[in-house]
Amino acid sequence: MEVKKRSTPILPWMRSPVDVNQFEACALNLVPCLDPRLTVLIIDFFQVRLEVALDKMGFSSLFPVQVAVWQETIGPGAFERDLCINSPTGSGKTLAYALPIVQKLSTRSVKCLRALVVLPTRDLALQVKEVFAAIAPAVGLSVGLAVGQSSIADEISELIKRPKLEAGICYDPEDVTCELQSSVDILVATPGRLMDHINSTKGFTLEHLCYLVVDETDRLLREAYQSWLPT
Repeated sequence: MEVKKRSTPILPWMRSPVDVNQFEACALNLVPCLDPRLTVLIIDFFQVRLEVALDKMGFSSLFPVQVAVWQETIGPGAFERDLCINSPTGSGKTLAYALPIVQKLSTRSVKCLRALVVLPTRDLALQVKEVFAAIAPAVGLSVGLAVGQSSIADEISELIKRPKLEAGICYDPEDVTCELQSSVDILVATPGRLMDHINSTKGFTLEHLCYLVVDETDRLLREAYQSWLPT
C-alpha cells in the first residue's frame, strides 16, 4: 500500500524567504538609506541623535536580522509588504522592527497613535517598551504601555491627552470627548489590556494606525485573548 506524504500548505510569500544569514552586521554610521524624505542637513542631525540613543543601549552596529529588515522597510523594500520575521532569541528582532518604525514616524506632524506592538505577556511587553523608549525620544516620539501593570485609570491618564478646561465655563461633555487625543505615538500592549482600552477608553482609537507588530505570533495565535485579533 502506497503511503501518501502529508503536504503542508505554504502561503505564496513563504516560498521565497529572505535568508538573514546572507546579511552581515553593519556599523551604525554605515547604515544605508536613511529617510530619503529628509534633507541632507536633517539626515545628518537625525543620524547623530539616533547613534547617541543606540550607543546608550550598547549597540555599535546592526545585527544581520536588523540589516535585513531595514532593507525591507527603509531600504529598497520601503514597507511595501507585510513581514514575517523568524530569528532566534537574542538575535535582535525587537530593534529590527523598532528602528524602522521610529524612523518612519520621525516626521509626523500630529501626535496620534500610529504604531501598535502586541505581545503575549507583561514581561515581554516591558522589555519591548524599553527598546522603543531608548530611541523614540531622540526624534520627538513618545511611547505608551498598556499591560495592566497599573490601574486602567492611570494608564488612561498616560495614553489620552485631555483638553485644558477653563474654570467657570460650562462645556458640552460631547464636545470635550471629541477633543480627546492620544498622548503617545507608539503603544506596546498585551491583548487583554488592549481590548479593555478599545472597548471602554474614550478617545482611544486605532483609526490612524500605520504599523501593527504582532510579536511572539505563535503564542498569541494559540490563545483567544478576548478575541483581540478579530476585533
